[in-house]
This record gives sequence, structure tokens and C-alpha cells, in this order.
Amino acid sequence: MKKNLVKKCLFITGIVISLVIVVLIMKKYEIEGEKRLPFSISKIFLVSTVDGKVVDDPSNIWNIGVTQVNDIYMYISKTSESDLVLEEIRLENFRLTKYPQKGNVKLLRPTGELSNLYTYSEQNYLEESLIYKGNIIDDMKSLEISNNGGVLGFRFSLEDLGSYVSNDAAEITYDGKLLSNLGVNIEEIEFNVEFDVIIKTSDDVNYKGTLKLELPIDTVIEEGSSNLEITDFSNVIFKRV
Repeated sequence: MKKNLVKKCLFITGIVISLVIVVLIMKKYEIEGEKRLPFSISKIFLVSTVDGKVVDDPSNIWNIGVTQVNDIYMYISKTSESDLVLEEIRLENFRLTKYPQKGNVKLLRPTGELSNLYTYSEQNYLEESLIYKGNIIDDMKSLEISNNGGVLGFRFSLEDLGSYVSNDAAEITYDGKLLSNLGVNIEEIEFNVEFDVIIKTSDDVNYKGTLKLELPIDTVIEEGSSNLEITDFSNVIFKRV
């Protein structure tokens, strides 16, 4: 009788220990996520500057609708020696966590050639997803990325900042200094965005992480055009979904 009781106690203890171990593993996964991703974000290169559209205005030499633009180039690298390749990269669930005091934020996809990627971009993708399909080489215009790792791009555009009107015959430089001419300061155009990055591999496994960006680069008005390279993604947790 005592032997059966001891066996029963040991059995129950074993189950409890197993459950505790499972819970601890699950909690660790929630905190740390995947440790061995087949592909990961290795770098983000950010370019902040200003663009403008000339308005037909016979009364003035210059009438330019000013837009602040932030081009994001995301580098995806292979981190294992397996035969897995990229099936697709999905960028979705875009949300503003801090709104600018001036202007309206739009998300644009590349529509032109490398020399002028956003020439024909008009549709706002903030409420939609951008999906880059894996292919042989990178082709941003076609929303394709090399299936062994490559670069994808998109733009956050802050529009409706105002019009710069001038009768100075000098050539206009389209950069951050146009914002100064409008009397716009950096605090008025700062905004924060979050979005999910889902990496799908050829074994039909999805890895999801959330990225946060603070835009624009805070030196864009003084420098005219500012660049920033981000390589630390220790705070981005990827999990299987």
C-alpha cells in the first residue's frame, strides 16, 4: 500500500515538475523569442529629406507644395547554412504611436526605377500590407527580394506641410532647408511608427517581429538631407506565428 502511495506521489511530482518546466520554457520564449532565425534583419538605412511638387502659379516664380520624406531600406540576411530560402517578407499592421503636429503621414511603395523609386507612388498603404516575394534578385519596383537575402524599401511621407512661395529667380534645392523657409521646426513634424515584419521561409514557417521607428532624423532641417544606419535589433523579438 505504501509502495503504491509512494509511486503515486512520485508520478504526480513528475507531472508537476514537467508542467513547471513547460511553463518556464513558454515564458522564456515569450520574452526572448526565436534564438536561431534562418533569416534576420541585419540593417536599416534611413534617409530623411524633403520633396516638393511645383504648383502652376503665374503670379509667382516659385510655388512648391512641400513634403517631408523618409526612405527606409531594410536589409534581410541569411543567418544559417540551411537550404531554406525566403518565400516572402510581409510588412503589415502599420500604426502611428505619435502623430505629427503638422502634415499627414502616408506610406508609399516603390513604383519607379532605382534612380527615382517613388515617381508614381500615390496609394497610401498605411491600412494595408506590403508584401515582397522571394525571387532571384532584388527588384523593389516589382516588390521582389532575393530569396537568399536582400534589400527591400518603402517610404513614409509627411504631406500637406504647406506651400513655399517665392519670386527669387535662384534655383530651388529640394531638401530640409525648405522646411525652414516655411517656418516649420523639427518638433512639429516628429512622428513615431510601429509595424510588424513577417519573414516566411520555404518550409512554410513564419517568424514575426515588431519594429519601431522615430521619424524623421532630427538633423534633417539643418543638414538638408540626413542619413542614419540602424544595426542594433536586440529589442526586436521574433516568434513563430
